[in-house]
Amino acid sequence: MPDLSILIISHGHENMISPCLASLAPALQNLSAEIILVDNLNRGQLPALTASAPIPPIFQNNPTPRGFATNVNQAAAAASGKYLLILNPDTRFHHGQFADALAFLDRHPAIGLLGCGLVNEDGSPQRSFRRFPSIAVLLARGFAADRWPWRPRFYRERMLENQNISSPTPVDWVYGACMILRRDTFQSLAGMDERFRLYYEDVDLCYRIWQTGREVWYYPHLAIFHEHMRGSARRPFSRQWRWHVASAARYFLKHRNVFRTAPPRPIH
Repeated sequence: MPDLSILIISHGHENMISPCLASLAPALQNLSAEIILVDNLNRGQLPALTASAPIPPIFQNNPTPRGFATNVNQAAAAASGKYLLILNPDTRFHHGQFADALAFLDRHPAIGLLGCGLVNEDGSPQRSFRRFPSIAVLLARGFAADRWPWRPRFYRERMLENQNISSPTPVDWVYGACMILRRDTFQSLAGMDERFRLYYEDVDLCYRIWQTGREVWYYPHLAIFHEHMRGSARRPFSRQWRWHVASAARYFLKHRNVFRTAPPRPIH
C-alpha cells in the first residue's frame, strides 16, 4: 500500500501536466506514492506528455466529460494509498515535504482534512482559506470586493484577512487545489457530492468534515505554486460562471447556512 495517492483531473490541461508531475519529486522524499491521472476530455495526449514523469501515472480516460467531483470520486475509487492528495494540474511544487504533512495528520487524528499553502507566481501567498460563505460575501465578491479600497468588516472577517498564516491553524474551508485527507475519511463521507459539477465541492466537503466532529486545517509548511485562473470571475454569464452560481445556490440550499456558521474549534 502506498503512503499517498495523488489524484489529478485534467480537463484540457495537457500543457500543465508535465511541469506539475516533474515538480513533485523533491516533495515526495521518504514516501511511496501513486498518481492517478484522469483525462476528462479523452484527448489521448497524456501518456506521451508524462513518459518521463518521476512516478508513472495510472491513467483513466473518460468517454464523455464529467464534473470535477465525479472525477475525483472516480480516481479515489482506484486509489490504494492511506492518504489522498487532491491536486490541481495547474500547480507546481514550491516548498515543504508531503511526509511532514502526513506526520502532522498522524499526530492530530482529529484533523479530517489538511489544506496546503498556495503561492502565486510572484511568490506571494494566496489566501486559500475562508470562513464558510454567506450570501452577503457572495454578492460582495460578485461586485469585485477584493479590489475595493475599503471592505466592510463582515467581508474581512469571512475572508480571514487578519488570520496569521505562518503556522498551521484551523479554518472553515480550504481551496480544493491541494488538499490531503485520509482515504478512510473520504470514503466515510461517500466522497465529494457529485451534484456539484464545478465549484463549491471543496466547500461542501470541508463543511461535512466539520459536521462529523473532525476539523479542517491550513498547513503552510507545504506549499505549491497555483495558477489561480478564476475563469468564472473573468467571464460573467459564461458556462463556468453559470456553474459557479448554480453550485453556490446548491450549497446554500443544502446546508441552510446562508448567514451564520459556527467557527472552527481548536485542537486541545
